[in-house]
Amino acid sequence: MANEVNSYGTQKEQVRQYFDGDAFQRWAAISKGESKNFAQQKLIEGRQAIHRCLLDWIGPIKGKRLIDAGCGAGLLSETFADQGAIVKGIDISQKMIQMAQNRNQGRDNLEFEVSDLLSACGEYDILVSMDVVIHYPLSDMPKLLGHILSLTKERAYISFAPSTAWFRFLKMIGERMSGSSRTTSAYLHPMTDIERILNELGYEITREKLVSNIIYNSMLLEIKPKR
Repeated sequence: MANEVNSYGTQKEQVRQYFDGDAFQRWAAISKGESKNFAQQKLIEGRQAIHRCLLDWIGPIKGKRLIDAGCGAGLLSETFADQGAIVKGIDISQKMIQMAQNRNQGRDNLEFEVSDLLSACGEYDILVSMDVVIHYPLSDMPKLLGHILSLTKERAYISFAPSTAWFRFLKMIGERMSGSSRTTSAYLHPMTDIERILNELGYEITREKLVSNIIYNSMLLEIKPKR
């Protein structure tokens, strides 16, 4: 257990340094839909497509307590709050959270906090975590998914990068186009392993949707406790 915790802590620090470092300005722009090259444009298009699917699936959320785990610059959190949800956005990046807080001062139903996934706490109706577990290896999934899913009583929406031979090839191409200095560790997880882990934790996948282009490849899951 000590080695697992240390492994997670090392990876967590790498992710924090990445998003608070040179990548901050680039990801802040991507969050707002601003691209400087082909790779960033395809990334934005993929993110927008999966966000549209998420918002379609999630339905009416007025009065629901919602946690956006890995909220980045907070744009999705704002959308949820605009629809009447009581929203908490958390992110490991202090700079991203500061940007989100600066834009949303004085909103009663929206708050932001610097936190990693395992430090998240509270009770919520709905969990959203978009493209966050991609930063952690499969060995971390049982404890990461187990913890964040325990925060919500109703349903969760989580996206991850699926592992297939084709997507592994596309990942290699994307990294070459982006440049090694522009990436952090990104893990592709087999769908069968994610489904198995969720089942062992007492959850089931009720909907799934793959969004894919040459740069952005992500699987969106709707997850509920087993009945």
